[in-house]
Amino acid sequence: MKKGIDLNWNIANSIVFFMINKQEVIFPYKTIDYYYFIVIGIQSLGMFIPGIRIGVIASMIILFFMYKYLRTGSLFKNYVDVLVMVYIVYNTISILWFLFSDLPISVFIREYSNSILPMFFYYLAKVDNKKNKNFYNITLNAILLCFAIGFILFLQQPFYYREYLNTLDGIGSTDIIATTAAFRSLTGVTMTGSLGVVGVLISFTNILETNGKKGKIALMVCMIAVALTFRRSALFVALVAFFVFHYYGYIKYGLLNKKYFLVELIVAFFIIGYLNNNYGDLLAMLNERLMMISESIDERSGSWVEGLMYGNLIIGSGLGVFGHKAVEFSDKYIPDGNYVRMLAELGFVGVSIFMSIIIASLFKGLKNLRDNILEVGIIVGLCIQAVGSDIFSFQLIVPLLWYSVGRVNIK
Repeated sequence: MKKGIDLNWNIANSIVFFMINKQEVIFPYKTIDYYYFIVIGIQSLGMFIPGIRIGVIASMIILFFMYKYLRTGSLFKNYVDVLVMVYIVYNTISILWFLFSDLPISVFIREYSNSILPMFFYYLAKVDNKKNKNFYNITLNAILLCFAIGFILFLQQPFYYREYLNTLDGIGSTDIIATTAAFRSLTGVTMTGSLGVVGVLISFTNILETNGKKGKIALMVCMIAVALTFRRSALFVALVAFFVFHYYGYIKYGLLNKKYFLVELIVAFFIIGYLNNNYGDLLAMLNERLMMISESIDERSGSWVEGLMYGNLIIGSGLGVFGHKAVEFSDKYIPDGNYVRMLAELGFVGVSIFMSIIIASLFKGLKNLRDNILEVGIIVGLCIQAVGSDIFSFQLIVPLLWYSVGRVNIK
């Protein structure tokens, strides 16, 4: 009898223990689905609350997720997990040689919070079920709401919005001509372009998964947003994604009815005709920006060479030494181009670790592309944009990269 009571007691304890652990594991990861609603919402408050520090708030949210995860989660389940942790540790200890740069330590801390803390999304992504798309779908809704509000403000151009953009993007003016030169939504022109690309990729995936029933309006909104940013890399990636997803949707996997393609051609014909007749300059500007992609390398090559001359190409000079955060303290910086900057700051060692993570993840993703097409698209798209932009230093963009890398590496 006593053995029976003891057995029941042990079973009850096990159930309670499991429930507690399950709650601890699940709770923060349901919140993470709304991460972009939270951070974009807080950032947009900058229009009415001057001096709001979205970077600090986002870092606190990520640190909370880290605390909850580390209580129950495992950091090492495969070799990519180890590589990610090695890369985090390497960036952390680079503070030792950062100290020789004569830059204030705040530069390192700000860069670390922007580019390294969000790497923890890699581990958070691996907790959820592979088939669960909530994070992506809710993120898409956050992007669409951001763009919708951004379009209204872009058309109306109230002074508080122009002042906000001047502070956010550093355009140097609150003049309407300056603030209407490109669509900046609520996040700034570079982040708007990158979020637009991610929105395009998620929308395309929804179209494929629902056989064309969902995602078309979202795709159109995101494509318009990307076009109006006039960011060359974002335009290029969105255009490539458009053709690649059409190939997989209509030809490779046959997920879409061929009649949809005819409808697309007709709609595209009327849209291009309308724009050409009424906004001819817009189409000419878009074409010009796309044709200038190769020139972006030439524009940046001078600062790249200078930065590499001062950087330690073996172990680097320390995270953040040549970034935007260092501009006000040093004239030796690499303003755009993540890979060259990474080489100068983290050296061959750091770049090798980073590229090993990306290549290993893409190899896994491409082996089962049908299930990983969204993640592979996001990884490749953001990595392409990073050639000429500091994409990996934007705290609003980096989580999407590492979340996608984590999803590919779910066992």
